[in-house]
Amino acid sequence: MPQSGTPVALSAAAFKVSFAGNTEFDAYFSELSGITSEVEPVEYIAADSSTGEPMMTKQFGKVKPPTVTLKRGVDGSATIFAWHELARGAIGAARLTGTLEILGHKAAASDTERPTLATYYLHDAWPSKIEVGNLKAGASEIVIETVTFTCSRVTTTPM
Repeated sequence: MPQSGTPVALSAAAFKVSFAGNTEFDAYFSELSGITSEVEPVEYIAADSSTGEPMMTKQFGKVKPPTVTLKRGVDGSATIFAWHELARGAIGAARLTGTLEILGHKAAASDTERPTLATYYLHDAWPSKIEVGNLKAGASEIVIETVTFTCSRVTTTPM
């Protein structure tokens, strides 16, 4: 339900995912490529009962599982990749519920904590895709890891 008042645009400094289960961990990301939730529209053709003329409407179709795609610099941690290996093995323990927090900028240079601007709840999530970006020998760019989480559903609380 939308709340009344003035909408607030978010400016994020970082993104934090936290999961609990067989493996409990927090991971920080520098980019949220997107949270995708989709219901495919299906065209439905019927005849008008009074005139017999064909009517075309769009109805709710197949619900695709939501995905969340995040990017970060490779940090040497193998936790998410090990979790991905559980999913590759179709092991039920690979489905975890956790949170995605959008973190704001520190109020002052001396602050250690970033304020949480929004929280999304990732239900029965698992890393369905991991991609390590283009690598070039001798380059000074940071190696980027892209992780796509597939969920049974994504929920959020009003800000």
